[in-house]
Amino acid sequence: MSPFRVLPVFAVLSVLAGCAAEESCKDHPCTPDQTLVEAVTANIHSHAALLADHLRVQSEDGTVYLYGLVATNVELVEVEEVAKATPGVKRVVNMCAIENVQR
Repeated sequence: MSPFRVLPVFAVLSVLAGCAAEESCKDHPCTPDQTLVEAVTANIHSHAALLADHLRVQSEDGTVYLYGLVATNVELVEVEEVAKATPGVKRVVNMCAIENVQR
């Protein structure tokens, strides 16, 4: 195979790898999943009732995965509803757990 045929493929893979490694898509084009992660994360952060600092969001082919700890069952449901309401989300897998705080 000619090296000139391999170069475009290598260039595309390099860009995609860069997007996966970066937290932001502001400076270069990113995959739809990375854009979706940013949108869901922003929506979660915009809800004052949710402690979003303890949550992590990932996406694969439009399915959003939520990880982390929430304080109550209400927050567990709310974070999932916020993610589902984000345009482009096909499905949400909520892997969050309720933090067990003993007082």
